[in-house]
Amino acid sequence: MNHSGLDLRAARGCALALLLASGAARADSSGMDWLGVFYVWGADIGLDYRDRSIDASFSDVVDKLDMGFMGHVEAQGDDFGGFTDLVYMSVSDSRSIGPASVRGELDMTLMDVALTWSPSAERFTGPEVYGGFRYLNIDAGLQATLLPPPDPTVNAGIDKSYTDFLLGGRYAAPINENWRLIFSGDLSAGDSEGTWSLAGYGVYRNGRHRFYAGYRHLEAEVEARNSERVDMSFSGPALGYGFAF
Repeated sequence: MNHSGLDLRAARGCALALLLASGAARADSSGMDWLGVFYVWGADIGLDYRDRSIDASFSDVVDKLDMGFMGHVEAQGDDFGGFTDLVYMSVSDSRSIGPASVRGELDMTLMDVALTWSPSAERFTGPEVYGGFRYLNIDAGLQATLLPPPDPTVNAGIDKSYTDFLLGGRYAAPINENWRLIFSGDLSAGDSEGTWSLAGYGVYRNGRHRFYAGYRHLEAEVEARNSERVDMSFSGPALGYGFAF
């Protein structure tokens, strides 16, 4: 798997988020409010890619909850704003299937860049719609070694990037001065065969600090190297800390 290339792409995504965040130094003059959030995501991963030569699918090998990371940087004005959202997940596992030792690996990077429209009088509260682009990079593979082992052979895999148009909506419901409930949903299409996600969070606000607890589900259908369509899902609880400035 091309880890160095993937790490470079992830680093570029982080750099873009940091460039957006650097605009906070001009927040007073621009009239924008800024928010940065970092999450850990305990996602259950499903991937239906199957290698028929050893009669094994990715989910037969990797079927465990794994930790992913999400970062979110957002600026919001009276009506319009924008955000960058970055997700990174890496997981691998091995097991014996029939006469072979099989290793499955997955690296996934997802980055959303979007503009938002917020008609509510209070920023970061009420209904919002957003549109922009979604970048998805998937590097996944099954590597089988016959027992006793000769040289390993990569039997199946995906190593592609996809760029989609993104459309979504959010609703931040105020419970009281300190608590919010946030629900979001989006979908994308373009290079991929389509992605969609749903999320819900409870948010506790204490001054500039934000504490998030919730659940996110993401599904994507992509075309692999052999033109076969592959369905993927990432679903699980998430915890986050944010700072408003």
